[in-house]
Amino acid sequence: MKYVAFIFVCLAASAADRWVDYRIGPFHVISNAGDKAAREKLNQIEQFRWVLGTQLGKVGMGKAGLDTMWPIDIVLFANQREYLAHSAGKPFFEGGSATLSAWVADTAFPHEWLKALARLLIDDNASRMPDNLETALCDLFSTIQVTNTHVKLGAPLSTNELPPDRLRLWAKMQMLATLPDYSGKLRVYLNNIQQTGDEGVAVRNAFDLTPAKLDALLDAYIKAGKFEAAPVNGEPLDPNRDFPEKPLDKAFIDGLLAELDAGGKNFPPDSPRGLVEKNTHASLELAIKANPRWAEPHAKLAAISTNSLEKMKELKTAAALDPRNASYWQALAEAQAAADQYEDAAKSWSLAEKAAVNEAERAKIHIAKMALDTARADFSEAEKKRRADEAARDLERVKAAAAAEVHAAEAAARERMNAGKAPYQKPVEWIDEPAGQKMEGKLTRVDCLSGGSMRFDSAERRRRLDQGHGPGFE
Repeated sequence: MKYVAFIFVCLAASAADRWVDYRIGPFHVISNAGDKAAREKLNQIEQFRWVLGTQLGKVGMGKAGLDTMWPIDIVLFANQREYLAHSAGKPFFEGGSATLSAWVADTAFPHEWLKALARLLIDDNASRMPDNLETALCDLFSTIQVTNTHVKLGAPLSTNELPPDRLRLWAKMQMLATLPDYSGKLRVYLNNIQQTGDEGVAVRNAFDLTPAKLDALLDAYIKAGKFEAAPVNGEPLDPNRDFPEKPLDKAFIDGLLAELDAGGKNFPPDSPRGLVEKNTHASLELAIKANPRWAEPHAKLAAISTNSLEKMKELKTAAALDPRNASYWQALAEAQAAADQYEDAAKSWSLAEKAAVNEAERAKIHIAKMALDTARADFSEAEKKRRADEAARDLERVKAAAAAEVHAAEAAARERMNAGKAPYQKPVEWIDEPAGQKMEGKLTRVDCLSGGSMRFDSAERRRRLDQGHGPGFE
């Protein structure tokens, strides 16, 4: 009997030491709880990813589905004791090279864990939607039920799980996801919200209703109180076949468990996040190579750069990689404005507004954008004056150049005309004034007399004649 017990303990210890990595898409389930439990958990979160991706318009039509900036490593422990020894106390947190989580093989994922997973997938894949709508979508997907490839969505929440205002929004999403009149159009609604951010446009395009009419229908639905899960299309896969597995060695597991114990507070120095913490140009470049989809090292490169063009280049890359991060768009707008690129800065400010998490942040960004508009107007006036002054200077330069050409042509012509002759000398001015009486006055008349002589008549001459003097000037 003792011998049998000894064999059992040895087998249990051996199983607990055997860690296997099961994976699909961005998910890695790393478990010592056995093959069946690991595959079931991985199937659940993969179906979760598929259904959410379908509703967000990221599945089908050549789209591969939701992806994440980091791989998601979920350590699935065989029992509660092991889990509690390494639990970070939160659903997901940062690891050096992945997003980390941990759970127990024989326990269903709690709603808060599933909400956090939905938020992570939305953040990495969807355009910004109103924050309360994104929260409602996370609340809705926390109720997902998965059995192999059979998936249901919209199961009732437990009493007092959500506050009243949030519960109403969950009911709205639950109604749109489960009732046949709306469920086929929820994808259109969410796509319109992502594109425009306008609830009225989204409701009209998806359901041919006004927001007021939809609210009235929601009131009646909540009053009836019949919240039931509805089947949705799952991903066609076989958990026993479609999840590649890979045994892991003790060194890898020891490092992973150490990261779980750190709870996202420190990272291996050579991991991407460890490299970013060093914050040198060389370490940031290595972090970019380690994870080309990560925006943060580009933003940090911009922060330490003293070259304005290099700074804008890195900020553009960061904003493109993480378009929901309003701070990246704002930093880019400020850099563009500092370089007098006001048109580009205005576009970046608009994208910063669109990426704002809530109305308070959006209002703050809008005020900064208005300050930019004032600076852009001042710059426009100064630029207009500069261009006018430059045009005037250009005109003067053209005139001077044309005059110089004329003078050069005249000089060349004179040189040709005087070829072989003495240099041209300007005549000396002279006048041989006749002797005799002089008179000043205003000439009023000239008479031609016989013999070629002339008689000048003026007011002065008439005055002299009147005074008895001779005729003069004949």
